[in-house]
Amino acid sequence: MHLQSLELFGFKSFADKTILNFHEGITAIVGPNGCGKSNVLDAVRWVLGEQSAKSLRGEEMADVIFNGSETRKPVGFAEVSLNLTNCEKDLGIDWHEVRVTRRIHRDGNSEYFLNKIPCRLRDIQDLFADTGIARTAYSMMEQGKIDLILSSRPEDRRAVFEEAAGITKYKTQKREALRKLEATEANLLRIGDVIKEVKRQIGSLQRQAGKARRYQALHSDLRVVETHHARKQLDSLERELTACRQEIDRIAQSDHAARKKIDESEKALAEERRALDKIDIEIADSRAEVQRLKSEIGAHRSRIEFNRQRADDLAELIQRARREIADAEKKRKQHAAEIEQTNNSIAEIERHLSEKEAELVQLTSLTGEIQKNRTERGTRLQELQLALSKSGSRILAIEQERSGTKTRRELTHAQIEHLAREIQTLTEARVKLVRQIAISLQGGQREAIDVEATLREKQELLSDEERNLTVLDRTLAEKRSRLDVLRQLNEQGEGLAHGSQAVLKGIGNPEKFRESIAGSLVAQLDVDPTFIPAIEAALGRNLHAIVLKDANVASEIIARLRKRKLGQAALLIPQLAGPEQQSVRKVLPSGALAWANDKLTSPRSLEPLVRQLLGSVVIFSDLQEALECKKSEPALAMATLAGEFVSAEGIVFGGSSEVRAASLLERKAQIANLAKEEAALAEERSSVCAKRDEGKTALEIAARLQRQISEAERKIDNLQSEKTALERQVAAADERSAQLEPELQAMRRQLAKEQTELVAFEAAQKQTALREGELIERINELRLAIATERQRHENLIAQHEPMRARETEMVELIAVREADITMYEEKLTAHAEESRESEGLIKNQTAQREEAEANAAKI
Repeated sequence: MHLQSLELFGFKSFADKTILNFHEGITAIVGPNGCGKSNVLDAVRWVLGEQSAKSLRGEEMADVIFNGSETRKPVGFAEVSLNLTNCEKDLGIDWHEVRVTRRIHRDGNSEYFLNKIPCRLRDIQDLFADTGIARTAYSMMEQGKIDLILSSRPEDRRAVFEEAAGITKYKTQKREALRKLEATEANLLRIGDVIKEVKRQIGSLQRQAGKARRYQALHSDLRVVETHHARKQLDSLERELTACRQEIDRIAQSDHAARKKIDESEKALAEERRALDKIDIEIADSRAEVQRLKSEIGAHRSRIEFNRQRADDLAELIQRARREIADAEKKRKQHAAEIEQTNNSIAEIERHLSEKEAELVQLTSLTGEIQKNRTERGTRLQELQLALSKSGSRILAIEQERSGTKTRRELTHAQIEHLAREIQTLTEARVKLVRQIAISLQGGQREAIDVEATLREKQELLSDEERNLTVLDRTLAEKRSRLDVLRQLNEQGEGLAHGSQAVLKGIGNPEKFRESIAGSLVAQLDVDPTFIPAIEAALGRNLHAIVLKDANVASEIIARLRKRKLGQAALLIPQLAGPEQQSVRKVLPSGALAWANDKLTSPRSLEPLVRQLLGSVVIFSDLQEALECKKSEPALAMATLAGEFVSAEGIVFGGSSEVRAASLLERKAQIANLAKEEAALAEERSSVCAKRDEGKTALEIAARLQRQISEAERKIDNLQSEKTALERQVAAADERSAQLEPELQAMRRQLAKEQTELVAFEAAQKQTALREGELIERINELRLAIATERQRHENLIAQHEPMRARETEMVELIAVREADITMYEEKLTAHAEESRESEGLIKNQTAQREEAEANAAKI
C-alpha cells in the first residue's frame, strides 16, 4: 500500500485546491519555519478522524477552515482527500485505490466519504485498523515525536509495538465485545426486572382490560341511544324549520310591499326638499350679504371711534410731555445749586480727616508697645498657669491613685477570700465525682479504684463486644443469605425433574394452574435428618411428584409437557389414591431401627398416600442387616441410613451418594437447621447488643463525670492562679502607696510657691490691661470718627456724579419730549383724515344693506 497524493481545499493555509503527490521514495517533509509542514501533517491526521481541535492547534473544529486574509475572503468549508494505491492485500478489499475524504462546514458539521461514497468515521477506522495508518499511528512522525517515543514509558512504547505487530485491531474488537457483553448482561438484568414488574402488574392490567371492555360495550350502547335521540330531535327541528320558513316568506312579502310604498313617499319628499334647499340657499346668500355689510359698517364705525379715542390720548400725551419739560427744567436748576454745595463740603471733610489720622497713628504706636509688654507677661502667666495646672493634676492623680490602690487592695482581699471558698467547694465536688465514677465502673462497689485504668479496661471490653457483634452480624448475614438461597431453590423446585419444575412454574400460564397446584410432595414432608437418605431411597421417583388439588387438569398438564417437550412429571392426586392397605406386620423386625412411616410427618390429606408408599418400609443401619432381614421378611422393603434400598421384589438399589446432593429433603432439613441457627444467632446478637449498650451507657456516664472532674480541676488551677495573682497585686499596691507619699508632699509645696507667683503676675497684668483698654477705647473713637468722615466724604463724592448724570438726563428728557410732541401732532392729523373717509364708506354700505334686506324679504 502506497500513499499516492493528498488533496487540500480551504484547510488552514491552503485556500486554493492543492494536490501534493508523493512519489516512490518520499519519506519526510522538510522546510523552513512557517512554510506549512505542520498543516500537511494536521490535514492527514484530520482526514483520518482526529476529533480534538487542540491537537490541531485550534480552539474549535471550525478553526481548520481558511479564515480569509487582507486580499482574500474566507471560504465556507474545508475538504481534505487522501489517495492510497495497492490496497487489495493490506486492506483486504477488492479496490485497488482508496480515496478517504473529510469535509467540514462553518456550522461544525463533518462529512466522511470513502471513494466518494458517504460513510461513518467508524467505517474508516475499521478499514485502516492494524495497518499503521491512523491519526495516532506510528506511520506519521511529526517533529519531536521520535524523542517522545524514545523517552516514553514502556506502556506507551508497547502500544506502538502492538500497532506494528497488527494486534491492536483484535484487542479493540475484544474490548468492544466485552463492552457489548457487559451491556447485554445489564440489559438482561433490566429485562428480568421488567418481567418481574410486568408479572406483578398482569392481574391489575387484566382487571383494567375487563373494565375497558365493559366501558366500550356500554359506550357503544350509549352511542346507539344518543343516535336515536338525536334523530328524533332532528325530525322535530326540521318540522319547526319548515314552519319558520313559511312564516319568514309571509313576512318578507309584506315587508316588500311596505318598502315599495316607503320608497315612493321618499322620492316625493326628496323632490320637495331639493326645491326648499334651493330657496334656503338664496335666502342664506342674501342674509350673508346683509351680514357682510353690517360687519363692514361696524368695522368703519369702530375705526372712527378708535381714531377719536386715539386723538384724545395723543392730546393728553402732548399736555403731559409739556408738563414734564417744565418740571425737568426746574429740577436741572436745583441740581446745579446742590452740586456747588457738595463741592464745598468735600473740601472741609478732607481737612478734618487728615488731622484725626495723624492722632490715630501716634496712639497706635503707643498701644503696640503696651501690647508687646502684655504679651510677654501673658506668656509667662500662661507658663505659670500651666505649671500650676500640671502640679494640681499630678497631686490629684497621686491622691486618686492612693485612693484607688486602697480600694483595690480591699477588693482584692475580698476576692482572695471568695476564691479560697470556691477552691474548697470545687475540691469537695471533685472528690464526689471521683467516687461516682468508681461506683459506676465497679457496679456498686464502694472501695477506691484507679479511675483511669478502670475506664480504659471498660473501653477495651466495649471494643471486644463491638468486634463480637460485628462477627455475629457477619455470621448472621451469611446464614440469612444461605437460608434465602435455599428457600428460593426450594420454591423453584430445584432438584426435581425438569417436567416437575415446569409444572411448578405453571407451564407458561401460571395464573391458570395456580389454584390447581398444591406444590411438590417432598416440600410437604418433614423428615428426621438422620433418616433422610433412607426415606429418599424408599420414595425413589415419588420424590419428584407434584400434588394436585384438581384431578381435571392432569391431562392438560401432561399434554402441555408433551407439546413443549419439557420432560416428564409425576402428578400426585389425593382423590385418586386407593383405599389404605393394612400393614404387612405390626411388630418391628429384629435389628431394624424404625418403620419409615414413623420418621416423617405429612399433612392430613397426604397421610393415606404416605402410608401406602412407606407403610411396608423398614429402616436398618446398614445393608447387611437389611439383607439378612429380607430373607426372613420377604414382603417388606428395606432402606438403610446410607441410602441403599431393597424393594419388596428383592431388587437392591445403592451406590454413590452424590445423587443426593440436590435432594429437596436434605435442603428442607438444612433450611430448618439454618432457621434454628439464625434464631439462636439473633438471640445471641440481641444479648451482645444489650451488653454493648449497657457498657456504652456506663462509659458515657463515666466519660461525662471524667469531663466534669477535668473541668473542676481546670477551674481549681485557674482559681489558684488568680488567687496568687491577686496576692501579688496586694503587695504591689502596698509598695506603691509607700512610694507615692513623699512625692505627694513635694508636689504640694511646689504648688503653693507657683500660686504665690501667679497672684503677683495677675495683678501687674490687670494694671497693664486697664491702661491698654483706655488707649484702645480712644483709638476706636478716632477710627470711628475717621470712618464716619470717610463715609461722608465717599457719600458726597458718590452723590456728586449722579447729580451730574441727573442734570444730563434732564436735558436729554427735555429734547425727547419735544420730539414726541411733534410726532403726536402728526398722528392727530392722519387720524382725522381716516375718520372722514370711513364716514363716507358707511353711507354707501348702508344703502347697499337696505337693498339686500329688501331682496331677502321679497324671496
